[in-house]
Amino acid sequence: MTLRPTVDFLLHDWLHVETLQQRERFADHSRETFDAVLDTCERIAREKYAPFNRLVDTQEPHFDGERVILPQATHDAQKAYAASGMLSAAQDYDVGGMQLPYTVEAAANAFFAMASVSIGSGMLTTGNANLLMVHGTEMQKQVFALNEFSGRFSGTMCLSEPQAGSSLSDVSTRAVPDGADFADDPLGPRYRLKGNKMWISAGEHELTENIIHLVLAKIPDENGKLVPGTRGISLFIVPKKMVNTAGELTGERNDVALAGLNHKCGWRGTT
Repeated sequence: MTLRPTVDFLLHDWLHVETLQQRERFADHSRETFDAVLDTCERIAREKYAPFNRLVDTQEPHFDGERVILPQATHDAQKAYAASGMLSAAQDYDVGGMQLPYTVEAAANAFFAMASVSIGSGMLTTGNANLLMVHGTEMQKQVFALNEFSGRFSGTMCLSEPQAGSSLSDVSTRAVPDGADFADDPLGPRYRLKGNKMWISAGEHELTENIIHLVLAKIPDENGKLVPGTRGISLFIVPKKMVNTAGELTGERNDVALAGLNHKCGWRGTT
């Protein structure tokens, strides 16, 4: 049994997704455009993901001392997914998006999850970029978010720590202002971070030009102490490779180092 009849039933017979076309944002869409997106994702999932689901489980990510090695199939799948436009599917037309209803975007992504959840990890990149589009400065959107939506950069979320798990209160990564002019950096106030993060999905690879980490860290109080609990936590943009205000790589590698790889049950093909 294929997934498509179930997706069609859920979207059209149960959720009545066509009623969204009455809203101005989705006025250009129709059953035909929704079907075209589903057709494209179903085809990519069948050709680039499903045949390699077992392969990426058996050829797990490994570290050669300098970089993480992933099978060519993972590189090919990532490129096909980025080329489909699905990373920015729900975004505005003027930033390269399709203004697709999230309901349809989520349904289309189900094909990749079914074909190989171990290969498909665009979710964190999209979530990372979405957050920057809402809370970032205009330059942060241009330099980081839009390059993630295009597939040129990828993104992560760095919360958990070896000694804390996912307990926010116990986060000990600290961030201190970087120099007297720290607030004058055009990309946003500049901090030096020190700490360890763990279980960071897609945290190191060569699939994209750069990886944009969103890192939770605490800013110490005036005495240099971390305030107990969740107070003082902020979110920092930490690129794997340094970039300039045009989004170009400067050639300088940021001091983000891989400490080791974990096996993740069900997601063995993901770093």
